[in-house]
Amino acid sequence: MICKSKDSEVDRVRIRIVLTLVPLLVLTTSLILYAGSLGLKNNHVSDIVLIVASGAACFYALMIVLRQRFDGINGIAYAAFASGLLLWFAAEFSWGYYEIMLGEDIPSMGIADILWLIGYGPFIYYVLRLYRFYCRHMEKRTMVIIGMLIVMLGIFMLNSLLNGLSIDGMDSATAVAVAYILLDLFTLTFILAILWTLWNGELASVTFFFLTLSLLIGTVADMIYGYAIVHEGEPWLADIFFSAQYICIIGALFWHNRFFVFNKKRMIREWQEENK
Repeated sequence: MICKSKDSEVDRVRIRIVLTLVPLLVLTTSLILYAGSLGLKNNHVSDIVLIVASGAACFYALMIVLRQRFDGINGIAYAAFASGLLLWFAAEFSWGYYEIMLGEDIPSMGIADILWLIGYGPFIYYVLRLYRFYCRHMEKRTMVIIGMLIVMLGIFMLNSLLNGLSIDGMDSATAVAVAYILLDLFTLTFILAILWTLWNGELASVTFFFLTLSLLIGTVADMIYGYAIVHEGEPWLADIFFSAQYICIIGALFWHNRFFVFNKKRMIREWQEENK
């Protein structure tokens, strides 16, 4: 009886997440794409969308840290995760401040890029800490296969990004674009390993499914952004994917909060419902 109730609750939460995230994805994409038709600047609207999305993800992560404290593997890992999101929120805010309030393009390797790059540190710590916990008994050949796939993806992406550029044509903006892609792929390697290990029906697999999806989307976004910067395109188009990345992170945090953070009141309510 309790098992069936738990399974039904899992299904309900999955449906709730889909019914929440899909409209959010449609809304943010529409706002960014069609801002021009409303007489607004696409880059200004996308800046606001990213500030709100990253702020929501950061707030949710901080609430989880306050609720579960620093106990156990999840406590420390999610504290690092929240600090990374806080840095990325600060980066989005500073980027928006430059473009909207000052009316200037933020310089390459400015405060926003510095905050984004530093923010990868806590994220990588979070991923490696959970990788060591979940993948202790993972076969080495599985990790080798994942690594080879990531390397091939990296070669393709960097070749596409740097195609047509000479050594003399590479500047700090190019270096930053390459750094983002390399950091994305490094983190993605270990996230995929965790997802592979947990892909057997465990509740934690849903969290890492959303995190893997967010990293894949973020890697695509960094590729689009880097290509636009290096080849003088429209970088705001990448914001469609960056907003989707934050929304997927919110999905992962929602799932973790629902099933892995203890809530005494909710436990009592569920017990009462199961024993009516």
